[in-house]
Amino acid sequence: MNKTHNTNPALPLRIAHALVRWRLPMAWLSVLLCAALASGIPQSRFDTSLDALLTESDPFLPEVELLAEQFPTSPEVRFALTAPVGATAFDLRVINALIDLKSRFEEIPYAEHLSSLLDFYSPESQTRLFQNPLGSYSQEDLDALLAPALDDRLLTNSLLTGGGSLTFAVVSLWADDLAGADRERTVTAIAALRDSLRSNHPEVGIYVMSDVILQQASQQAMFDDLSQLMPFVILLCVLVICLCFRSLRFGAGILIHTLATCLCTLGFLAYSGFSFNSISVIAPLIVVIIAVANSVHIISLFRQSLANGVEKFEAMVFSLNHNLMPILLAALTTAIGFVSLLLSSSPAINGFGTIVGIGIGFGFLLTLTFLPALLLLLAPPHDNQAGSERPEDFMTRLLERIINLGATHDRAIFWSFTVLGLITFALLPLNESDFNRLDFLGSDPELTSYYEVVGESINRGPLLTYGVQTGAVDGAIKPDFLARLDEFIVWAQALDGVESIASIVDISRAVNRAQHQDNPEFYRIPDTTDAVANSLLAYAVVQSDDFPLRDFITEDFSLTRLFINAAPSTNKELLATDTQLAEEFARRFPEAELLHGSTLLLFSRMDELVTIELLQGYSLSLLLITLCLIVGLRSVKYGLLSIIPNLLPATIVFGIWALAIGQINPFVMMLFSISIGLVVDDSVHLLSHYLQRKREGVEGDAAMAESIRTAGPALSITTLVLALGATVLIGANTLYFQQAAQLLVPIVVLALVLDGLYLPAILRRFP
Repeated sequence: MNKTHNTNPALPLRIAHALVRWRLPMAWLSVLLCAALASGIPQSRFDTSLDALLTESDPFLPEVELLAEQFPTSPEVRFALTAPVGATAFDLRVINALIDLKSRFEEIPYAEHLSSLLDFYSPESQTRLFQNPLGSYSQEDLDALLAPALDDRLLTNSLLTGGGSLTFAVVSLWADDLAGADRERTVTAIAALRDSLRSNHPEVGIYVMSDVILQQASQQAMFDDLSQLMPFVILLCVLVICLCFRSLRFGAGILIHTLATCLCTLGFLAYSGFSFNSISVIAPLIVVIIAVANSVHIISLFRQSLANGVEKFEAMVFSLNHNLMPILLAALTTAIGFVSLLLSSSPAINGFGTIVGIGIGFGFLLTLTFLPALLLLLAPPHDNQAGSERPEDFMTRLLERIINLGATHDRAIFWSFTVLGLITFALLPLNESDFNRLDFLGSDPELTSYYEVVGESINRGPLLTYGVQTGAVDGAIKPDFLARLDEFIVWAQALDGVESIASIVDISRAVNRAQHQDNPEFYRIPDTTDAVANSLLAYAVVQSDDFPLRDFITEDFSLTRLFINAAPSTNKELLATDTQLAEEFARRFPEAELLHGSTLLLFSRMDELVTIELLQGYSLSLLLITLCLIVGLRSVKYGLLSIIPNLLPATIVFGIWALAIGQINPFVMMLFSISIGLVVDDSVHLLSHYLQRKREGVEGDAAMAESIRTAGPALSITTLVLALGATVLIGANTLYFQQAAQLLVPIVVLALVLDGLYLPAILRRFP
């Protein structure tokens, strides 16, 4: 061991001695830093809106924001009522439930207005659906209302669907942005009203949904993941350490170090004003796993030295001396992999990379300033360690088999992994990215039930909103313009991706007919701009709150909106329909502009945008990690060779996924981008020990065998920690994290296999 100490570079050895000599002051400073930062954790913020997932680089985002500003909408609470089997929404039991809701909807805080069948006023026929007192209708009278209701396009596109089997009742809220206690109180009141209606009308299916419910459920899912999964991950990792090192003391050291890393990270984020979102909320779990993995290498060599009879202070110097450069390289390369996510314009991806990058920084800092003092304090007396079982003793047989297997079947291993890598690389394009916002809603049964019931009843796709900007006062109500807009609408409705369209054209024709004693000949666009304006102003006098004129056109009549009910379609089909509409509109209206007003289209476009940004970040991180390895290993050749086994784990796993599943969430593609930074730890430690042995004059195969024996136990433990920690994500509340775990676990396990078998095979060919 003395020979090893003498041949090490002087700088790491001096740093190791300094870290041990000044361990107590640095440990106390670390404790003070941790306490100061931890005090900010109660100020942590959570961004529960799905908009936090949106990429900010989409060129249509300004158009969406412009239309949202011109046509502001109030928050809504949507009740979905389903009729008993064999009945329709005009069944007396459903109507009684609606009457009950109408009398009680103001129990919801900030409730302002209720839209339902009971008060529906048709803009086209200028009549009410229920023209008599509600209590006077018999079942026969209600049955007679079904046919005219199903014939009304605006009604079936808004409040009635499924052939009349489901009806919506929409409560408008006057508060624009509910948060904190106000949102919680509102959600509680909504749930109480829903449960009461269910109790009073047991034969009617009653479901409810609202953005405030989604936001509250999302925040609760975040709290659940952090409060339930994080302690479980920490305890699981500590138990693994205790088992592998056969020491409760070292397990306690890992636990304290990991908790300190988490407290520093979360406190720093809270003080900096950072907001967790649906993706970044899981990042602290990744920080926990990485923090445990970093400290394992320090403990492993420290434990080995103690078992060899070395005094504990010198054993710590030995461990720090040999691990300083590898853990620095591992922390730096891992951080680069995650920080590369900052190139993404999605706040969700950006935030995820920020948290893990900061966590890696605190983890590395505490590994050097806090962990040595902690381990020296917890280390058993010297006499109890000499000759005791080493942590690698129970892995010796497995490691020796790996070494022998690699030497015996070198050619087969090299070509098998090379061919597998090439084949799976060719399969990568088969992965199709498809983003579904519902994947982030969590596993709340009420949310699931609402979307299942509504999805079964609605036989159409999503509602798309477009704005038509003429740029001139009264430009959107000129008869010539409306006539051409009507022709465009007729053309658009013939597309496979479009089911129906509502526009200002429908209102102008309907009002014109009503102004002429319902003469069918006048169901047309008025002849002059003034006549159109007068008809719209007349409509504004008698308009219903369900379909106000302000939803269709601005006050100066320069900007109008189109409401397009799309046919059921995938993201790609939706975007194809959007492209057709935009190209045809540009051809027909060179003087006007078609504005995209649906965030749904932005989410659909994310697949391509996020993929491009992640690939750009991946390319940059690959370049920076390669440069770091070249500098850290002091070898261009070995720095380049180390990249090969680090690229293959994600390539193989995603290639097989493409063949077996073929569908992937764009946010899960983050794993491909960050995988090289996550798995490079194995090759860094193996190559560091390998090159050190070679520089001491040890022959290639023997040097690699010794590096596997030395670093193998710690690498096996860190891989086990990473794999088990990632497996815990299967218990998360969202499908995204479950899918991420299914991919991350095989990536980290395969990385260890490749570094133990494939890396030595490569080095034999490029000694």
